[in-house]
Amino acid sequence: MANKGRTLNTWIGLKNTVLIPVGKIKCYITGELRNDTPEERVRQRIVKSLVEEYGYEKDDIELGFPVTVFGTGGRFIDIAIFHEGTPHVQENIFIIVETKREEIKPTNKDYGTGQLKNYMAASLNCQYGLWTNDTDKHCYQKVRTNKIYSIVDIVDLPPKGLTLEDYEKIDFSRLRPATELRSVFKRSHNYIYGNQGLPKDAAFRELLKVIFCKVYDERESVYIKFFTTSGELKSKNGCAKVFDRISSLFKGVKDRYPHIFGTDEKIELESRVLAYVVSQLQYYSLLETDTDIKGEAYEEIVGPNLRGDRGEFFTPRNVCSMSVHMLFNTIPTDKWLNLKIIDPACGTGGFLIAVINLLSRYILDLQLKKWHDQEKATKVADSLTKDYCEMSLHGIDINPLLARATQMNEVMHGNGSGNVVSTNSLFPENRWPVHDDLSLGSFDFVFTNPPFGSKIPIDDPGILEQYDLGHRWRRGKHDFSKTKSLRSKVPPEQLFIERCVQLLRAGGRLAIVLPNSILSNPSLAFIRYWILKNTEVLAVIDLPRETFLPFVGTKTSVLVLEKKSSNKIKSEEREGKLKDYDTFMAMAKTIGHDKRNFPIYHRTPDGNEILVKKQKEVTKIVSGKKTVEKVVTHEPILDDDLPQVTERFSQWWCGERDEKS
Repeated sequence: MANKGRTLNTWIGLKNTVLIPVGKIKCYITGELRNDTPEERVRQRIVKSLVEEYGYEKDDIELGFPVTVFGTGGRFIDIAIFHEGTPHVQENIFIIVETKREEIKPTNKDYGTGQLKNYMAASLNCQYGLWTNDTDKHCYQKVRTNKIYSIVDIVDLPPKGLTLEDYEKIDFSRLRPATELRSVFKRSHNYIYGNQGLPKDAAFRELLKVIFCKVYDERESVYIKFFTTSGELKSKNGCAKVFDRISSLFKGVKDRYPHIFGTDEKIELESRVLAYVVSQLQYYSLLETDTDIKGEAYEEIVGPNLRGDRGEFFTPRNVCSMSVHMLFNTIPTDKWLNLKIIDPACGTGGFLIAVINLLSRYILDLQLKKWHDQEKATKVADSLTKDYCEMSLHGIDINPLLARATQMNEVMHGNGSGNVVSTNSLFPENRWPVHDDLSLGSFDFVFTNPPFGSKIPIDDPGILEQYDLGHRWRRGKHDFSKTKSLRSKVPPEQLFIERCVQLLRAGGRLAIVLPNSILSNPSLAFIRYWILKNTEVLAVIDLPRETFLPFVGTKTSVLVLEKKSSNKIKSEEREGKLKDYDTFMAMAKTIGHDKRNFPIYHRTPDGNEILVKKQKEVTKIVSGKKTVEKVVTHEPILDDDLPQVTERFSQWWCGERDEKS
């Protein structure tokens, strides 16, 4: 963007910013600079979770604390949590945490769980231990039996002020929002894949079932059923009890969502595998977890399971958010809840979730003004958001697994998910599943990122004959004309352009991700002619090449179109020319991640990372009670041009565009 430097300068030098040199990372506990290594990043994520989720105080935590281990001399443990208010000496250590980079496995001779157990044994008053490489997680308790100490596996570390026994008496009041759900989902999926002997996509399907059970339990159960205890995890009979509890929940899931799960479906996991996955999820409230955290976690498990066989790659959340905000900004807010919306190639539901997030915040703001009570407003807003989604939000995907993934995503974000169906959007309308609200010419907004590519062409004459763009075109002296003969093969994204416009009512609007070849290839000029004839181009947003990397490097743009009425099309045909109008155009240079999908952040010209002071609310469990506290942190700012594109488009739409258009 042209004014990126000016935006950057607004952060540099302000009192609420901190500059971090290249190769350094700011310590969450002390604020000091540490070397930026994979191990340190894992350690900082874990220590943040120990404070913001488990409720331990920064004053009782030290990083890199020296300890004496029998027979080996001095060592440094990664994170030491001391008994509250005591001097920081080895005999006062309460919890020891060892954090490693992902490549180091729990069985590693020198740095695996054995190292942690040695540290626990050498620290006489240490009661608990945690070992993690951000993928694997192992928790331990040191217990004394007949004057002999032993170290045993447990489900999780207890939060501050709770014994393990009290912590495992789980109830809904103690569930907490997750701050590191990404690691939890990834760890659970990898455990199923590694211990059940299933392919990755099958492991993904089973994890979806378990997540459905978790959300169903939070939403429907009176007494919590989604749990396991350390004792149950250690025995075959205990794991069998967990399996029976979750199976009863899954029966309720099938009754509640018959459009998602068949009556004969069951959880295809061994009881010990299922019990482990339950142990990783049980202490979190998925419904209360921040939407961005849920979105990031969902991408973590969805991405590796999209093989791309049909051009399937999930759309980054910032692209979805930009597209949704741009279109909603073209409509007065009092009309928002009257909009009928669809994504005909919904994948895992990124655009639909962006709509839910936007509308749920809007509805909550309205209810807060009405009720002046957070709890009452939230309850009413959740119900109204669900009602809107069930009436007006629709999705279609040809892949049944992705349709189910969208349904799961919507359930986690508060929608009933009843309007997502699995079928081919390019089929004739009479071949779609019977659905009262699913019809051409009836939608106000369409958002989509269709499958791309000449390797997955559409060659069925029964499909091609429905579309102008399924036919051959002849270039005339002044324009193009459609012939009667069909093209032999058509990349799907070309037909999706026309299908999306068909779905819209006159004046309805579309945001679609397309390969740049459609906008520039001379041989595809007839497609551009069709677009200009049938729609007005409101905006073209050129996306960086990194947008869909590391999955595919296709250069893409977001095209925002408004469907013309048939009368307007006929009028322009009679006049022999198209009406002039203004179009918003932008070129985003950064997307917030690099070609390996690692996040990139704003830096000064000499490379210093910029951290901005923020205040946020965190939910902790302290002495068995859920508390909400305001904390001050310094957070990096993603180097992402798309929010600025959204802002500029809104400014243009609301006053800078040519009023005559």
